[in-house]
Amino acid sequence: MASARTARIQRSPTRLRVRNFGRGVTYRIAGLPTAVRDLRGERTPERVIRRAYARRYWKPQNWSERSQLLVALLLWPFVLVGLQIAFTARNGREIAGRGRSISHQLLDQLRLYLRSGVLPPWYYIFELHRHPDESTSRDYFYRWESKAGVLRLFGEGASAPTSELNDKARFAKHCRDHQIRTAPVLGVVRDGQARITAADGDFDTDLFVKPVTGRGGKGAQRWDVVGSGLYRASNGETVTGAALLQRLSASELPMLIQPRLHNHPGLEAFNNGALSTVRVLTCLNEKGHPEIIGAAARMAIGGNHVVDNLHAGGIAAAVDVQTGVLGRASNLGADARLGWLDQHPVSGARITGTPLPMWDAVREFAVRAHRAFSDRVLVGWDIAITPDGPVLIEGNGSPDLDIMQRFAGRGLLAGRLGVLLAFHLSQLQPASAEAA
Repeated sequence: MASARTARIQRSPTRLRVRNFGRGVTYRIAGLPTAVRDLRGERTPERVIRRAYARRYWKPQNWSERSQLLVALLLWPFVLVGLQIAFTARNGREIAGRGRSISHQLLDQLRLYLRSGVLPPWYYIFELHRHPDESTSRDYFYRWESKAGVLRLFGEGASAPTSELNDKARFAKHCRDHQIRTAPVLGVVRDGQARITAADGDFDTDLFVKPVTGRGGKGAQRWDVVGSGLYRASNGETVTGAALLQRLSASELPMLIQPRLHNHPGLEAFNNGALSTVRVLTCLNEKGHPEIIGAAARMAIGGNHVVDNLHAGGIAAAVDVQTGVLGRASNLGADARLGWLDQHPVSGARITGTPLPMWDAVREFAVRAHRAFSDRVLVGWDIAITPDGPVLIEGNGSPDLDIMQRFAGRGLLAGRLGVLLAFHLSQLQPASAEAA
């Protein structure tokens, strides 16, 4: 059964449009200081990338983008102050206890916004209170610059990728066609009709159900077999298989039915009953070959036994790309009270310093997956490490780079990703890049 949150979204498309519009306005406010900044001079990767972002910023493509820009220009001081109040009220005392007074935090936030376009939530997400200087803040690649800027440029025009990542059913087919191991699809429910692609016996297993086009784990459901033809949800409710299909058919969102996968035994202490996955970020290099940029292992905690997503309350730890060894874990950081953890808060298992199983196989698998989607410059892969090896769960063509940067403790624009994105932007728009 769809979660209450998903059901509300299904019943209120207007509310979803308003939410998306508000997010777009926030991104415009965040990008304004960069869009008006003097980016002339030395052609560093950071400047090349932000020049491209600034050009895109002042060229809204439709009425929605034009409206968002207008509202942002009118409201930015009020939104900034509101965010300062909200996030300093949430985190100020905690950070003050670590050595940065509340008054200094407020001044930091104002200065870093005006000079680098840092909004208050990301002051805490990236822990800029530790190093509140412009050079550090500009090393980070913010989501409004990536999702609403550079990555959008890669998705526009004649060079836009055609491989499917958003529709999970089509994504699974693309993976099968290219021999990339992914979770089997047992059935798809669309427009009130269930199209079952598996034999009857294949349904006699624990199931994982998710929206075909969902993100962040929203609307995901776990149904465990508890008897012949009976399934139990994570909240304890038990239904028959026929009743489950009937419920899914009533959903306004298309739903994908898959068998529930299980982690390698070496990860059982970290998954809290959900499937723990590794986000691996890959980018095409100068020769068009996929290169691993970073990785983070995600884990469920607390009462969440369905998904490991950070936006669903999970935690994550950076993964050393060469060795597969985990660093300390935390949440996304907008709420600083959790801090950094060396042990899983539920199982007590040691996180810091623990090597992931099968790491060499995961690295090879991520590179091979990107080769199957080689029309895309940057992809974030969600990979499950199972007893039989890595399995691809999802690919994200507009990945959330907060995950990599927060847990690595450094901005990605100062490293290899900055170099590669600047290279691809120069290939995409050589004339305008040279003129900037």
